[in-house]
Amino acid sequence: MCRVILFGGTGEGRFLADYCSRHEIPTLVCVASGYGADLVPESGSVKVHTGAMDEEEMEALLDRQKPTVVVDATHPYASLVTENIRQACRHRCVPYVRVSREKEGEGKTGAGTVWVDTASEALSYLADKEGNILFATGSRTLPCFVGIPGFRERVFVRVLPDEEVIRQCKSLGLSGRQIIAMQGPFSAEMNRAMLKMTEARYLVTKESGRAGGFPEKLEAAACLGITAVVIGRPKEREGIGLEEAVRLLAPLGRHLRRRVFLVGIGGGPGQLTQEAESCIRQADGVAGARRMVESASQLCAGKAVKVSYKPEEILGWLRENPQIEQAAVLYSGDTGFYSGAKVMAECLNRYPEDYQVSMVPGISTMSLLCARLMTGWEDICPASLHGRNPDLKKILQGHRRVFLLLGGENPVEELCKTLLAYGFDQIRMTVGVSLSYPEETVITGRPGELVGQEIHGLCAVLLEQGEGGTCYEG
Repeated sequence: MCRVILFGGTGEGRFLADYCSRHEIPTLVCVASGYGADLVPESGSVKVHTGAMDEEEMEALLDRQKPTVVVDATHPYASLVTENIRQACRHRCVPYVRVSREKEGEGKTGAGTVWVDTASEALSYLADKEGNILFATGSRTLPCFVGIPGFRERVFVRVLPDEEVIRQCKSLGLSGRQIIAMQGPFSAEMNRAMLKMTEARYLVTKESGRAGGFPEKLEAAACLGITAVVIGRPKEREGIGLEEAVRLLAPLGRHLRRRVFLVGIGGGPGQLTQEAESCIRQADGVAGARRMVESASQLCAGKAVKVSYKPEEILGWLRENPQIEQAAVLYSGDTGFYSGAKVMAECLNRYPEDYQVSMVPGISTMSLLCARLMTGWEDICPASLHGRNPDLKKILQGHRRVFLLLGGENPVEELCKTLLAYGFDQIRMTVGVSLSYPEETVITGRPGELVGQEIHGLCAVLLEQGEGGTCYEG
């Protein structure tokens, strides 16, 4: 007996099987072929059933296993299989859930894309066309295209590296040079290479969604000026996405602590440490203020993203998305230098049974400014005027060198006025503006010289006095 029966050797099916394995949810994964079974490793909680089943066989399986729920993650074009699963569940009164693949670009028209509803329509379109054709539709559709003139000379196929599939291709008259047996999905670069190698003028594909590498196929075809013939999906009832499927399965398994990395990303582009970059790449979800998320936008592609700096909002986002098993929360500069990471850590640490929290330090603004000035910072007193109100006069009376983080609309102007009011008119100010960004500027002067200037952007300043509290001259 198992709690979940999961149909599908698709990417979505493998993702959910892996989730069930890690969370120790007793699951039976049903795949049609031995190749599909090879892609789903069995574990203590996940077993694999290999072989196609009709509706009666599915009902018998439900009688034996008595699952809590059946999850249908079969291919979007396997409409007959989906209908058999649905009917078997209805007859045995077992809850049924369909996991639908997100559609990409359905119905888009352009000079390089032709949309058809069926393989027969694709055949009709190609019947009078000249030039090589690369089929990336899967092996089951290939018999529909045997009638294309010159099928055995100008057709190339990309199929799974399965012995039975390759035998089927050869039985249709295709030779070894025409068969590309590889497991996808493929990058746009790989698709371009295959289209060039086959000298194809047409690419035939199904609308397989992002999980099936569909956008990369269209990108490659458009780049080479090749016509993409797209067979649209069969109409199906609404299903749920992967994230919702995980939320459905989560209560059935063992509770696992999730890892949350609080990551200091330094300043602007190029400031990420290797450790910080690795944490972001490995994360399922990334959160942070908009500037932080945008700074790491390339590393966030395809991940769940929460634009917020508020701990309670980020905590709520994590609770609402149990599929995020490893998260990275981004902070500017260093996590230990006037950072919101401390409050976030305190918030997460209230739930030690749910979260394992780690801090990943970054390059602080003080370290960065001192590096620009080629000076050390071991004798500098750090303080922040960004959302804080320290006793600046007392700090300056007690320290010869003071570093300040600034905030506000025109922070340097306000600081100059404060220094002049306190009598520090001869103190030397070195202002770092937008440090590490392309527009970076470093400005040096006394309060009276800088007070009238409009200095905007992310600002930090180093204040320096002479020995014994006297101000530097010159």
